[in-house]
Amino acid sequence: MKIQVLSVFIFLFLILHKQSAYAQESIVQDISEVYVDKLVNVARQNYPRVKSFQSRVDVAKANVSIASVSIFDALSLSYIYQPENVTVVDPSNPGTRFFQGLQLGVFINLGTILRTPMNIKRAKAERRVAESERDEYQLTLAAEVKRRYYLYIQRVGQLKTQTRAWQESENGIKDIEYRYKKGEATFETFNTAQVQLTQRRTQKIEAEANVFISKADLEEMLGDKLENIK
Repeated sequence: MKIQVLSVFIFLFLILHKQSAYAQESIVQDISEVYVDKLVNVARQNYPRVKSFQSRVDVAKANVSIASVSIFDALSLSYIYQPENVTVVDPSNPGTRFFQGLQLGVFINLGTILRTPMNIKRAKAERRVAESERDEYQLTLAAEVKRRYYLYIQRVGQLKTQTRAWQESENGIKDIEYRYKKGEATFETFNTAQVQLTQRRTQKIEAEANVFISKADLEEMLGDKLENIK
C-alpha cells in the first residue's frame, strides 16, 4: 500500500516539477527586434488606414497650393474693341466712343486679396494637423504590431510547453498502465493519470487555437502572411 501511495506521489511530483520547469523558460530568445521592425515597416506599407492618413496629408498639401494661387482670383481682365471706321463722336449713334481700337481693363477684387493670406494660413494649419494625425497613427500602429507579435510569440511558447507536458503525461501513463496491469499500481492511480493526460491534451488543443488566433490578428495588421515576411 505504501508503494502505491508513493507511486502516486512521485507521478504527481514529476508532473508539477515539469510544469515548474516549463514556467521558468523564457521567450526572450525567440524575439528578434530587427524582425519586429521589419513587421512594422510592412504594416506601414500595407495597412489601409495608413494609406488613408497619407491621403489626408496629400489633400491638405494640395489645398495649400490652391490657396496660394487663389491670389489670381482677385484679378480680372476685360477689353473693349472699337472699330476705327466709326466716328469718334456721333450724337445720332450712341454706340460711338471717344477712343478707337482695342481697349483693355484690369480689375482688382480687394476682398479676395485680403482673404488670400488667411486662406493660406488656414490651409497650412490643416496640413500640419493631418501630418500630426498621420505621425500619431504611425506610432499607434507600431505599438499594436509589436503587441500582437509578442503575444503571438508568447502563445507559441505556451504551445511548446503544453506539448511537452502532454508528451510527459502520455509517457507517464504508459508506465503506470504497465505497473497497473502487473498489480503494482491501483486503479485510482491509473485513473488519475488518465485524467491528467486528458487535461494536458485539452490544454494543448487550446494552446494550438490560441496560436492560430494570435497569428491571424498579427497578419491582419501586416496585410500579408507571416511566412512571406523573412
